[in-house]
Amino acid sequence: MYWRKICYLGIVVLALAACATPEQKAARQAERAAAEKAAQQKLQLDLAAQCDTRTAELMREQMQNPTFLSDPANAKLAEEYRQRVNLPIFQSCYKLAWDNYINKIKLQQAQNWAMQRRWDDDMDWMMFRPRWCRGVHNGRSYVYRC
Repeated sequence: MYWRKICYLGIVVLALAACATPEQKAARQAERAAAEKAAQQKLQLDLAAQCDTRTAELMREQMQNPTFLSDPANAKLAEEYRQRVNLPIFQSCYKLAWDNYINKIKLQQAQNWAMQRRWDDDMDWMMFRPRWCRGVHNGRSYVYRC
């Protein structure tokens, strides 16, 4: 009887500890959004740096300072930023870098899938997995265990 009370108390404590207040949930969501935005900006800067380092530096300044393009003190830098970003050679290079990044991700996913598939195939001899075969008798198809 005594151990039941302790178990119930433990379950209640765990349930209450697992619950988060709306403020905590909002704070976690804001942290996740900020981290995601920082990762996206880092990726953009890395891709731009592959094409032109000066443009990447200008992009970094623009990302750190939201008023970079409208600030009169930065008018010369803002115009240089616009010109460099709108160059067709930079845009095509950036597109190629982006496509290369996407293809690397797809290749990694395919390699992970192939490795998982090989592991599953290697483990078949250890695990019981029923095999199903298809057959035809008198023109009717049926499924049976091999």
